[in-house]
Amino acid sequence: MAVDLAQLQQILDNAQKADAFKSDVKRALRKVSSLVINLQSALEEVDALMSDDYTPTVKERKARAPREAGEVDAEAPYGRKKDGTPKSKPGRSKE
Repeated sequence: MAVDLAQLQQILDNAQKADAFKSDVKRALRKVSSLVINLQSALEEVDALMSDDYTPTVKERKARAPREAGEVDAEAPYGRKKDGTPKSKPGRSKE
């Protein structure tokens, strides 16, 4: 049984593609299994919430820290700082 070089190259290419496919399937299977585990835990939580003997618990919240008195000039419009610059707003870049 003689196998020429082209057939041998084709066999090696097919084996490489099969290995790549196998690793892709393993990766997808890991993702699916983690999603199933997350779904199962979420369903357990829903089941606990829907049970007849469930009573909601009150979450205790921390008290807010008081602001420093000298941080903002109360007489200035729009809450400017003592040095005259506006308070920083989220999303704006400092220039």
